[in-house]
Amino acid sequence: MVTVSDVIRHLERIAPSWMAEPNDAIGLQIGDPSTSVERICVAVDPSESVVDKSISRGAELIVTHHPLIRNPLKSLTKGDPIAERAIKIAQSHTALYVMHTNYDCVPGGVSDILASKLKLTNVQPLCKARSDEYYKVVVFVPDEALVTVRNAMAQAGAGRIGEYSCCSFRTKGVGSFVPEEGARPYVGSAGRLEEVEEWRLEMLCTRSVLAEVLSAMRENHPYEEVAYDIYPLANEAPRVGLGRVGDLDCEMTLREYAEFVQRELEVGFPRLFGDPEKLVKRVAVCGGNGSSLYKEALSAGADVYVTGDWRYHDVQNSLVMGLSIIDAGHFETEKPAVVALAERLAQDFVGRATVEYIE
Repeated sequence: MVTVSDVIRHLERIAPSWMAEPNDAIGLQIGDPSTSVERICVAVDPSESVVDKSISRGAELIVTHHPLIRNPLKSLTKGDPIAERAIKIAQSHTALYVMHTNYDCVPGGVSDILASKLKLTNVQPLCKARSDEYYKVVVFVPDEALVTVRNAMAQAGAGRIGEYSCCSFRTKGVGSFVPEEGARPYVGSAGRLEEVEEWRLEMLCTRSVLAEVLSAMRENHPYEEVAYDIYPLANEAPRVGLGRVGDLDCEMTLREYAEFVQRELEVGFPRLFGDPEKLVKRVAVCGGNGSSLYKEALSAGADVYVTGDWRYHDVQNSLVMGLSIIDAGHFETEKPAVVALAERLAQDFVGRATVEYIE
């Protein structure tokens, strides 16, 4: 059986809550963590349409990018559309979980998926607001399980250093233990001191994947009780933040790139600001409302900035400083990542829960 709490733990591994912007409204906004889940609906917005469709399809959990409750509600009464929607969700015994700015900036989240969709290479964060943290995970493993445990930890995100993956170090030693009454030891018997040759396996990982690495380590380790250490490190870790900047494989005119963006993101009428014949190669992107980051886009050397909800004065300032603009829409720049999230959850919970993207 899968519960709301189980899904939340999984979502926390995808986009840890610490990555969210200060005071952002994320996490479980409505519902009981112990509720069993058979159907999950994933959407950009917790709109009335999304809520009604989710409830009609029997979803026990709705996962959205945008929060329903942004400010503290003083009452839950009829007449307020947010309160009415919250009441409807609660009365249907459905839960609502929100992944907002944490999913925007996490590696593999909104910004990275948008950059990939728009064919950018050499991608870097546009706004390096916060730093991840490095940890060293040390685990003691018998010889026959060494490769399995190492590969599982690497698959979960450990051992990544620059452009290298599956990085590890190991040394051999002898571990000792006495299984107490009731223990089910992999080696030895209760009440008897055992000494076993083991490998000390060391792998680096960031805070953002630590929980998933530890989970993979435990699931693939043969011991009933796994002996491991976690060391916080002072090494400079990757910085995370909103938006991305990268390069196109070849130059094209602003008009040509706008037409490409329109096709890729299925935008009805994107707004274009700047000389249509200007050649562009370096592109900044940000899902949703990113116009306030135009200075960061300029500092990163972008020729054009793709985001939604452009404000009048941000447009004027950008154009004066030589930055062209494609307003591709708030919803349209976030949808690809939310669809990808639904597809990932469907794969991760295959056979245990049904997952679908809805609008």
